[in-house]
Amino acid sequence: MRMSLRVLTCVLLAASGFANAHTVSMSHVDIAVEGEDAPVRMELDVAVRDLALSIPLDADRDERVTWGELQDAQPAIQRLVEQGVVVSSGGRACTLEPSGLGVRRYEDGVYAHLPYTADCPGGGALQLDYSLMRERDPQHRALVNLRRGGKTSVAIARDEPLVFDVALARRSGWVDYLREGVHHILIGYDHLAFLLSLLLPAALLRERGAWRPVAGWRESIGPVVGIVTAFTVAHSITLTLAALGWVTPSSRWVEAAIAGSVLLAALNNVRPIVTRRLWVVGFMFGLIHGFGFAGALGELGLPTRERLAALVSFNVGVELGQIAVVAAALPLLIAVRDRRWYARWAMPALSIAIAALAGYWLWERLAG
Repeated sequence: MRMSLRVLTCVLLAASGFANAHTVSMSHVDIAVEGEDAPVRMELDVAVRDLALSIPLDADRDERVTWGELQDAQPAIQRLVEQGVVVSSGGRACTLEPSGLGVRRYEDGVYAHLPYTADCPGGGALQLDYSLMRERDPQHRALVNLRRGGKTSVAIARDEPLVFDVALARRSGWVDYLREGVHHILIGYDHLAFLLSLLLPAALLRERGAWRPVAGWRESIGPVVGIVTAFTVAHSITLTLAALGWVTPSSRWVEAAIAGSVLLAALNNVRPIVTRRLWVVGFMFGLIHGFGFAGALGELGLPTRERLAALVSFNVGVELGQIAVVAAALPLLIAVRDRRWYARWAMPALSIAIAALAGYWLWERLAG
């Protein structure tokens, strides 16, 4: 009994230290190869807020970075980049020559723009070893575009080196977005909290003002499949609408609404209002969560020529991550359903803890 309760509690505690579940630290790398003997050109855009984690950009400590302060820090920025970004060709490192400093504005803030010319000895496939910001933020990513001979390849740089070849555009693009979808649902603590709120009573029935265990596991599977399917269909709709730019709600209100959905779902376990057809709840709130998934996808960016493949791959990745969570949690919930302590105090206690966490998220997102 103690071990089962510990496992259930750990699922919640894993999320307790995180309030913002969708912020992704992302840089943008564009590499252009104009010909066999022509130099390789690379443009790197790094968020100023990310650079400030490693370099004291705000010299006068007025909590804002001016253009002058960014210029003063240019040598330090270039050293940081050259340590964390290595381009090689045919197994030999290219020499990066900086050619200026600028700024670019993205939806999530101001980025330092760093153009480079790479002198690459010999031929062969280009390789990018990207470890920038890795020590400060292990979740940091780089969206990489390679343009060569009229073809564009897209990939997402993480821990392992990227090797660019002609087939990359047909292979790595959708694979990377699939992996990012799985990754996002597994670190999307508010999405996990919402899903857990719906799953906690999955092996229970509400009768005469009290929870009782279901007779067998088949009685739990049906409702869970309905909830997950409804949630999937709903968030797939809004994810697609938002990712394609057809509907663009304010991210602040979307994040607040997601926190509110977690709060209501958790409180419904303590003071049940909706006890039947929970798939309707999953669908309604899934529409909101889809906009949250779209925000994460927007931070990654959709490649121009592979928008549909990247969108579908990211969504499939989210579903795979979601299925993995359900597959891990549901057997445990079914196993403890007959224990008195579960329906009497463990399930309500976990729901209250989730509600408290969601209330904090809601306050923080509305205040911030």
